[in-house]
Amino acid sequence: MKKIIVVHPGRQHSFQLANALTKSEMLYKYITTIYNKDSSLLMKFALMFLPKQHKQRAIARKSAALNDKDVLLFCEFEAFLLLLIAQIDINKKIYIWAEKRISMRFQKKVANYVIKNNIDVVISYDTNSKILFDILKSKVPAVVRIIDHAHPARNYLYEIYQEYIEKSGDFVKTFEACGYLLNKNYSMTFGKEINDANFHIVASNFSKKGVLFNGISENKIFLVPYGVNLDKFKFNDNKDCNKLRVLFVGEINQRKGIYQILETAKELNTLDIQFDIIGRGSKYCAELYKPYQKYVNFWGHVSFEVLLDFFFHSHVFVFPTLGEGFGLVILEALSAGLPVITTPNCAGADVINDGYNGFIINPCDHLTLKEKILWFKNNPGFLRNMSDNAIKSVQNFTWEHYYERIADAVKQMIKE
Repeated sequence: MKKIIVVHPGRQHSFQLANALTKSEMLYKYITTIYNKDSSLLMKFALMFLPKQHKQRAIARKSAALNDKDVLLFCEFEAFLLLLIAQIDINKKIYIWAEKRISMRFQKKVANYVIKNNIDVVISYDTNSKILFDILKSKVPAVVRIIDHAHPARNYLYEIYQEYIEKSGDFVKTFEACGYLLNKNYSMTFGKEINDANFHIVASNFSKKGVLFNGISENKIFLVPYGVNLDKFKFNDNKDCNKLRVLFVGEINQRKGIYQILETAKELNTLDIQFDIIGRGSKYCAELYKPYQKYVNFWGHVSFEVLLDFFFHSHVFVFPTLGEGFGLVILEALSAGLPVITTPNCAGADVINDGYNGFIINPCDHLTLKEKILWFKNNPGFLRNMSDNAIKSVQNFTWEHYYERIADAVKQMIKE
């Protein structure tokens, strides 16, 4: 039996990968920074002082499918400090600096663990693997190194984003929180990490393009789309159709196409259309969002229960992203019966059948976004049909399907 570990200093969807390998009896250890282990005294202490928002996130760092004994924590104290920094550092400059250094230390600790415990396979994540893989490649080259790409390659995104800078207006300032989007030399550093891996897991064809961009052979790339828990999202068959409710959920910045959403809402202000914006980020470059507060509802971060209520009462979901690894929220919206307007720069082209369960538009194209929203407003009968199609189209995108596909992919990588 091969010793396989899954490594991520944060969380993202690494729980799901660890769960999949646990179900297939393939996981040796899951390594992270913060995890709600019963034996973690630091977790118990931190929960006494963390703000409510971060306390909920810390408590949620637990998977029912994993045994506590199979979870190892490295750099736990530093990671809790990072949560506190995130609370006070609105511009994220200190946060980004600290996050990089914690990631470096975390990767070194993982590398030492791999060497000492004769690990066979390491599955790590993009932007958190370079130092780890450098050490492993040098000292234990027989260890299989796999990157699970939660996002497209950063150097690929840099090239993609160049054509959207002028179309982003003043909202290009929000790119500053992700330095690789504005600094080509910085973005190119991630190419080394990609080339140090033996295999790559991607969740969308758009993300696959980013790996191919770095010269990786297609037979080293495994496409495994994410899933959604269908039981959590309910379709509302009795929605009020007098007002079209348009929903966006995600990080609020121009990487998600927020400028195009706001401009569309501004131009449709006289019609019976309501725009609800849910997510963090509007405090960064707050002056950009202030003029639009009369056109959209900024709800900030909300609990999952409140989010479900928004899905339940909304009609259409918009996600005009400039570049995503997948966009899991697309599956969530479809599960709730919401047709989705999105772009090909995510899993949109993989999941959305244009005109069937939503529409595919070009990034930074607010005129087409406006046109499609008006179409839904003027065609309530077709809206209902597309809602039914939305639910049908997501049936093959469950976490159960993901578990089977990712386990098969990992087995094939090991075999090769």
